[in-house]
Amino acid sequence: MRGITLAAGMLAAGLTLSGPARADEQGVTPDTIKIGMFGPLTGPASLYGHILLGAEALMKDVNAHGGINGRKIEIIAEDDACDPIKGVAAVKKLLYQDKVFMIDGGVCSGVSLAVKPEIIKAGVPWMVVGAAATEIATPAQPTIFQASTTASDNVNVMVDFAMSKPGITKIAIISHSDDWGKSYREPALQRLESKYHIQPIAELRMERGSMDATPQVLQLRNSGAQVVLAMLYPAELAIFMRDGFKYGMQIPVFGNSGVSLEDTLKRVGNPAALKNLYVYYHLAGPVDGPELAEPRGIFQKYYPNETIDTYTFVGMAGTRVIFHVLQGLGPDVTRAGFLAALDKLQNFDSGVEAGPINFSPADHDGAKEGVMRRFEGDKIIALKRWSDEKGN
Repeated sequence: MRGITLAAGMLAAGLTLSGPARADEQGVTPDTIKIGMFGPLTGPASLYGHILLGAEALMKDVNAHGGINGRKIEIIAEDDACDPIKGVAAVKKLLYQDKVFMIDGGVCSGVSLAVKPEIIKAGVPWMVVGAAATEIATPAQPTIFQASTTASDNVNVMVDFAMSKPGITKIAIISHSDDWGKSYREPALQRLESKYHIQPIAELRMERGSMDATPQVLQLRNSGAQVVLAMLYPAELAIFMRDGFKYGMQIPVFGNSGVSLEDTLKRVGNPAALKNLYVYYHLAGPVDGPELAEPRGIFQKYYPNETIDTYTFVGMAGTRVIFHVLQGLGPDVTRAGFLAALDKLQNFDSGVEAGPINFSPADHDGAKEGVMRRFEGDKIIALKRWSDEKGN
């Protein structure tokens, strides 16, 4: 059964229950539940701030329809600018000054890994709103949950898709050298070795902030690589694809979940340069398709001047998990009860992720399904294996 979605459905489900509400837990009053958020609302990575806005839109909509079991959500959002130092300061404020019940935040993996020890120490529930580093919640930590696909889930699909093309034996990797790049690169290397028994033919770095990918493109073009796995941020992937087109690189490039086809096209400005680009995608449908019409409508209601993109929906799945669990707790909201219910969550349809969300005490990586997408003319198509391509 899908979690809390349409406002009318929420009311029909009886979210506002009669009877007194308990308020003996930090961040909980008879009328409110205080939820902290943190992410890049400013700076070079502010594009990812849409992840927070998508989650906030759902919270505002729930509040507009009476809250959850008579309690409205008090949202406290902090800007980390995708900077670990700022992120630690923001999280400490949420934990010890604002005294939130839980956190629904964390967009940049480097920041999320930096704040992880502080959140564990505080014992506060944390639903990771968008950061993909597998190490955030794996091995399972009692208070940390990821409801969107992780870097490992992401690269497993990328590698398996690449290897589904007949005759593929030579794969190259290009990634950033920071913790974020490592969070994708290491599981990709492990997947290639453990499942296919191959090593990459080339393993290159492209640093954050690079304005030219000529050296990497020329090296890859001459390497004999049949496929390139690109673990790059949006700006750098756009530069890599631009320069690849400039120098006639015809190798298929597979991008990770941190980028989108739509955004990359805007940055490059040349559809021909993206002919060989495939990007991992884990949502239920296209951002403008019927599958996401309901959450899209909620976002537009509260942020009518914001652009709809992939990032708009990434944080919504975890937020809907939070609503679903809080609803089930009734008036007695405690952290212990909340965490215990999360550990039992099975086959939850968020209406946002491509597949169901499942948690258990041993596995807090809740969503694992995804596809590869590419442009076909002016449309975007989804592919699960290479044989889905026309002519294959």
